[in-house]
Amino acid sequence: MNLKFFVTFFTVFSMAVFAQKPEKITFKDTPNYYYKIIPEGKPAGMIMILPGGGETPERVMNQIYLDELAAEKNLIVVFPGFEDGDFKMDIERKFLDRIAKDIVEKHKIPKDKIAIGGLSYGGMLAVKYAEIAVRDKNTYFTPNSIFALDPPLDYEKMYYQLNRDIERNYSEPAVNEAKYFSKEMVEAIGYPDKNRDNYIKESMFLYTEKDGGNAKYLMNIPILMYTEPGIMWQMNNRGRDLYDTNCISITAMMNLLKLKGHKDADLVIVNDRGIRPEGFRHPHSWSIMDSEECLHWILKHFNQ
Repeated sequence: MNLKFFVTFFTVFSMAVFAQKPEKITFKDTPNYYYKIIPEGKPAGMIMILPGGGETPERVMNQIYLDELAAEKNLIVVFPGFEDGDFKMDIERKFLDRIAKDIVEKHKIPKDKIAIGGLSYGGMLAVKYAEIAVRDKNTYFTPNSIFALDPPLDYEKMYYQLNRDIERNYSEPAVNEAKYFSKEMVEAIGYPDKNRDNYIKESMFLYTEKDGGNAKYLMNIPILMYTEPGIMWQMNNRGRDLYDTNCISITAMMNLLKLKGHKDADLVIVNDRGIRPEGFRHPHSWSIMDSEECLHWILKHFNQ
């Protein structure tokens, strides 16, 4: 039997057999919803796991076992499902506030024991929520720690990368994605050369800002980043070079945080780990995260 298939099969099978049954929570006033997994023991904290853009909580649960491990450590695990949102993530952030308030009040967990993270758009949302919690002080909680898998962080870089994808016209998936996101970006915050203040306000990180833009608000929040450059995959499948990858902005932001004295900015760069549930290679995948490693890192910061 193919080893990768066996590992994937065993992981999915183990989740189906041993998982605490997720409870789906819905609301009358929004199409957004969430799943929660409550441990058998007294809850000691919570992890919010955010899906990538267009991804469902159910799909995420079939790709990781962080939730299984967390439940064993008496942590509540939440998987939000976003059917409604906006480019600035205002709707999503308010929904995270609502979820956290529900959980804290019902299960009596401490607000300072909430970790938040996700893949791609979910990672962006986790970082942005933390930055706004510090910058604007108008969120329900400030994350104890953040973990993110290959998130785009720099909207200025992202704008020009999307346009390169369109101009190159090498990959249909890349071109379609680029057309959609560039349209959304311009409608929400304009063009980077004409609307710089919007990019400074909304971007999670700006390489062209000496202080990194909003990244400066992460100095006191532990952050763990995973990325897989996958440069040969990018060249062969998307017609992209290294400068087009999320890895560039991720390493730039983490380096800046470290240079400014951040003690808990941890970066994990992996190779050939990205595999989608269907079995094909893709560096932008949940599989680049080591669930045991990530939980150990979260617990370390919960216990400090």
